[in-house]
Amino acid sequence: MAPTTTAAEKAVICTMKKSGCSHDEIRAALLHHHSLSNRQINRIFKHYAGKENYDEVGHSTGRPPKLTPRARRVALQHLANGDARNATELRNEYFPDVSVDTVKSALRMEGRHAYIRTTVPFISEKNLCVRRKWAELRLDWTPSNWRAVNYSDESIFRIFGSDGIEWCWRKPEERLDPRYTKKKVKYGGGKVTVWGMITARGVGRLVRIEGNLTKELYRDILEDDVLGTYHDLHMDHRSFYFQQDHDPKHTAKIVKAWFQENGVDVLDWPPNSPDLNIIENVWDHLDHKICARKPLPHSQEDLWVALQEEWYSIDQAFIDKLYDSIPDRVHAVYKAHGGNTRY
Repeated sequence: MAPTTTAAEKAVICTMKKSGCSHDEIRAALLHHHSLSNRQINRIFKHYAGKENYDEVGHSTGRPPKLTPRARRVALQHLANGDARNATELRNEYFPDVSVDTVKSALRMEGRHAYIRTTVPFISEKNLCVRRKWAELRLDWTPSNWRAVNYSDESIFRIFGSDGIEWCWRKPEERLDPRYTKKKVKYGGGKVTVWGMITARGVGRLVRIEGNLTKELYRDILEDDVLGTYHDLHMDHRSFYFQQDHDPKHTAKIVKAWFQENGVDVLDWPPNSPDLNIIENVWDHLDHKICARKPLPHSQEDLWVALQEEWYSIDQAFIDKLYDSIPDRVHAVYKAHGGNTRY
């Protein structure tokens, strides 16, 4: 193996070689490289004699890459434009003369690595503006202000099943770049559907929804379980905001009339904003608790029993942490210009 020479030693070799010194004289002048062969000295002189920077790395002696730098830039552009979603599509559509592994290696040379696509809600241009404006108006709200908000939502829990995984090639910091995320709609089928509500004092009631949730059924939930939650936790509902999303059943005329008749203030809420709704984190927490149970629920009734047990066992410290995170969530939405955030 050829010895490694420092920049100073390369400078000595080139200077002495230009001065007509013999190779033995050059070797004698080098303190740590007396064993340099004539060929090695000649190679160093040939590469560095005309250079001022002796730290420059020499040319690779290996086989050149099959995809040129220009071809790699073209590949990145196709990925960024959405013309191809992964290395296989890139190879099939644009680089049929090389293997998929060659395309993958080329992408790695450009600092891209394969990741599972992050699933995020689709946000239209209009709703990006709405979300940013909503966040801007609440940038100065403190955790104390947010503790006056009670969050609600529906969720579906499955006994079995898995969503498909999509891979993409991106930089590590591009996790939420819209070009590399997987869009989803809110629901997608399930086994047990529930409605729940959380407050700064803890979880409220959990309700199982049989069949489809109608506006009439939702009004009944408000009457029985929202007011019931306030009663259970000794809360005056006139002192709090009630949060709900823009599901058509939530905004039906009979539902709006109920809020007005009962003096419940509904917090204005931006569309496509699960990252601002901390009950989404509660659903995720609940799902993890269900999946950790031994044995797992094997029927709808088993699942419903398990959901109730885990729901009413949620620790208050977990709820407190979620409420404390809300100001950061609002600032993140504002900073992202209404786009998706890490929450």
